[in-house]
Amino acid sequence: MYYRLILCSAVLTLLGCGDGLSVYPVTGKVTLDGQAISGASITFQPVEGGTGMPAVGSTDSNGQYSLTDMRSENIGGGAEPGDYRVGVLWYKPSVDTSNATGEGGGPAEDEEVGDAKSRQTVSGPDSLLPAAYQNPKTSGLQFTVTTNSADNTFDIELVSSFKGEGK
Repeated sequence: MYYRLILCSAVLTLLGCGDGLSVYPVTGKVTLDGQAISGASITFQPVEGGTGMPAVGSTDSNGQYSLTDMRSENIGGGAEPGDYRVGVLWYKPSVDTSNATGEGGGPAEDEEVGDAKSRQTVSGPDSLLPAAYQNPKTSGLQFTVTTNSADNTFDIELVSSFKGEGK
C-alpha cells in the first residue's frame, strides 16, 4: 500500500497540474467608416498588470479576424482570459518589385556618388488608418476575453476622423 501511494505521488508530480495555458477563440469584424477592411493586423495587448499574453490576427476580404496567441508554444488559436487594449494596423499595399532589374537606380555618368540628383528618398508604408489606432494605448479600444467563447466576438468599428484616446 505504501508503495502505491509513493508511485501515485510520483506520477502526479511528473504530470503536474497542467501548464495553465488556456486560450479561447476570439473573433470579430473590423470596419472603417462602416466598410470592411481587408489585410489589417489586429493586436491584443494585455493591460498593465493584467494576465495573458499578446495575441494577433489579420482581417480577411470580409474584414473578419480571429486571434492567435503569441506564445512560443503551439497552444492553438485564441487569447487567454483577461483585459486587453487593442491596436489596428492597415497599410497601403507595397509596390511589386519582383520584376525589378536593378538598372537605372545609380548616378548618371557625369555625377559623383552622393550628388543630390542620385539620392533617393525612402519612406515607410502609408497607413490607411489614423495613427492613433496603431498604438493600443491611444486607440481607445479595449476588450475583455472570457472563458465563455460566445462572449469573445469583438467587432471593431473605426472612423477616419479619430484623433486618439483623450484628444
